[in-house]
Amino acid sequence: MNKFIALTKVLLKTNGESFGKSTGKFKLKGLAFILLLTVCFLPLAFSVGTFVNMLYETLSQIGQQGVILGLGFSMSSIIIFFLGIFYVMGTFYFSMDVDYLLPLPFKPSQILGAKLIVVLIYEYLTQFIVLAPIIATYGFKDGAGILYYIFGILIFLTIPIIPLVISSILVMVIMRFANTAKNKDRFKMIGGIIAIFIGVGINILMQRTASNLTNPEKIQKMFAEGNNSLISLVTKLFPSSKLAALALAENTTSRGFINLGLFIALTLLCLFLFIAIGEALYFKGVIGISETTSRRTKLSTIEFSKATEQNSLLKAYTLKELKILFRTPAYFMNCIIINFFWPIFLLLPLITNSGGIGNLEMVRNFINAPNNLPIIMAGSSLLFAFVSSSNGISSTSISREGRNLFINKFLPISYKTQIISKALSGMIMSLVGMFMLILSLLLIAKPSLSLIILIIITGLLVIPFANLIGILIDLNSPRLNWDNEQKAVKQNMNLLISWILTTIIPGLLGFIIYKLNFTLTITIVFLLVLYGVIDLILYRILAAKGVEMYSNL
Repeated sequence: MNKFIALTKVLLKTNGESFGKSTGKFKLKGLAFILLLTVCFLPLAFSVGTFVNMLYETLSQIGQQGVILGLGFSMSSIIIFFLGIFYVMGTFYFSMDVDYLLPLPFKPSQILGAKLIVVLIYEYLTQFIVLAPIIATYGFKDGAGILYYIFGILIFLTIPIIPLVISSILVMVIMRFANTAKNKDRFKMIGGIIAIFIGVGINILMQRTASNLTNPEKIQKMFAEGNNSLISLVTKLFPSSKLAALALAENTTSRGFINLGLFIALTLLCLFLFIAIGEALYFKGVIGISETTSRRTKLSTIEFSKATEQNSLLKAYTLKELKILFRTPAYFMNCIIINFFWPIFLLLPLITNSGGIGNLEMVRNFINAPNNLPIIMAGSSLLFAFVSSSNGISSTSISREGRNLFINKFLPISYKTQIISKALSGMIMSLVGMFMLILSLLLIAKPSLSLIILIIITGLLVIPFANLIGILIDLNSPRLNWDNEQKAVKQNMNLLISWILTTIIPGLLGFIIYKLNFTLTITIVFLLVLYGVIDLILYRILAAKGVEMYSNL
């Protein structure tokens, strides 16, 4: 137990560096950033609370207010399950500290337990935005006593464990076979993709199951029964959510204590299962995972001449950036693959929900309505900015260099060329994401060719805007002191800051277009001129101030 506690403290301390050093201006910068996050996410939390407030007024009249808790716990569990796949792969397998921990006298369960706590703390940050407002608002509206809040805190702390354990077991089973593959980096990428597809498949299965259970007669009967009988229906997505919701909704009765006891018992059972599977699989999957293989190929004179043909510095450095992104598992999983998954993310909610064909038809009618074209143009620019900032390529491009950044200072390539190449690599992958979105649009709505061309032209200006902002943010405050490639991208707050800034501006422009009721022609001119000017200004800032910041790193 002492070893486990000591290891947990070390991992928490090293991961805590995400918020900066604890002295001087770094501490002030960390506090300022936390304040910025609070300001940015406070409206979202307030919106969740407001929605819960209105929903409670309606459902309490028929004795079904407990549905709010069931939905909240189910939604939180699903979010944690999907995020957990990425966090677990990065923390359990792709972390550089693994090579240092394996020779030490730790059991697999001790390493896994300490790393699970680290991942769990990051998941709590998500829950503060999604789940905390639901629990707090429900308790206020219900006039709950102190027992409710004690139950609420206990459930808040334990509800992420089961979905996180499921994610961990899924990843461990897949990564167990990494050592049997010759190219382990490639296998880790393939394993990660398989894990994502399995997660998406589980999500489809859950949603279809929930849709099949929404029988009108059954729902009408449950409404008539009252007593929060609908909780059992909305928690089918994650059965553990039912016990948590019933425990909190009935905290003043013996049933509440019984359900809380069952929920905690189920959580402990899952933890024991996690430890048992970890003891059997983790070391076999992680030992030697950092090893790579090389392939020797004998080149002919012509092939050698072609392979050593000189390219422009800009092209060569851009290709180098892209190759690193594709070859490094942590970068591939967090920065590259997301650009290809947008059709799945957009089409799944429409298809898997009840009335899927009807949903598609409704979206199709909205997109093809002539009066909605200005909003479609504004919405597409917002979506392209969101996609460009979500991959995090530009907003982590300097951070990914880590402690090896000094090597770039000795390369016979100007700082400006290096910076522009990093931005270009982000733009290229953002273009992939844009065309994936356009493919989704073609599948859903079959819009006119002229609309597609206008959307592409707008996107070609929005993508540089998002990527130039991202690289400027990372130049200003890069995270270079990391021991895990996952930290450079997944735990890099520059990505979040970039995402906030690059979506606020298109959002404001869309609001102006909607409020002033622009025509399609005015909307196109407005967007093209504005983004063109912004791109030019950002480029000039990057070429002057950006180079200065880079030289000072």
